Amino acid sequence: MFFHEKTYDIDELARHNLHIHTRFSTCAKPEMIAADIVRTAEKCGLEMIALTDHNYIQKKNAVAQQRYDILRELKNVETSVKVLVGAELSAYGIGKFADNITSDNSLDYRLYTINHYHQSYWEHPEVKSPRAYAEHMLAIVDGVIESGRADCFAHPFMAGYIKAFDDPHEVTRAFADNEIGDAMEKANRHEIAWELNVPAILGDPEFYHRYFQIGKEVGVVFNLGTDAHKLCNIDTKQFVEQLKNILY
Repeated sequence: MFFHEKTYDIDELARHNLHIHTRFSTCAKPEMIAADIVRTAEKCGLEMIALTDHNYIQKKNAVAQQRYDILRELKNVETSVKVLVGAELSAYGIGKFADNITSDNSLDYRLYTINHYHQSYWEHPEVKSPRAYAEHMLAIVDGVIESGRADCFAHPFMAGYIKAFDDPHEVTRAFADNEIGDAMEKANRHEIAWELNVPAILGDPEFYHRYFQIGKEVGVVFNLGTDAHKLCNIDTKQFVEQLKNILY
């Protein structure tokens, strides 16, 4: 489902940060305590945030336990910020999901990643070529859309986790505009948004300018997320001018 009105105004999108990790993600700093995240978001003037910890295929029921622990931490926190307790979920291959549908549906926000290729359990294409990885990601995206599990795609098509190439941007250059557009149109029909992920955009500005322009043409809903792993990265406004220079 969509969580805000469709807009392509970066200032408007920056009112929300829908990709924040708490200390329950092993990659996040210990300072990322849910209550402190919410207080920081309120000081920054954010209207809505999503707490999106990783699910770990090695830990059964991790998402449910993390949700319970975060809600317990937030029980006595009074705030004007709308807080979604979700997860960054894993579609680790074509039709392969790290959680069951019941677990997914218990979350406020289901942010799906299709490209954590650095994880040992992640499926890779048989042929290790940029085009093969592009096709593999598109197939995983299609499987997620068909499954009805997702509210948004996290850092879509980003190739930074693929270690097979000296220049991972070879992969993002291998996507055709019409392929991205077709995936976006299909996701739109299922009310699935596409993330404007700040680190991904800064790391591959040429591709994400193209991605943003295609998304506007198709009429998708974009959600902005900083992928924050420490408190200083929660404030979306510090990135607005950089995003405008790249995306517009």
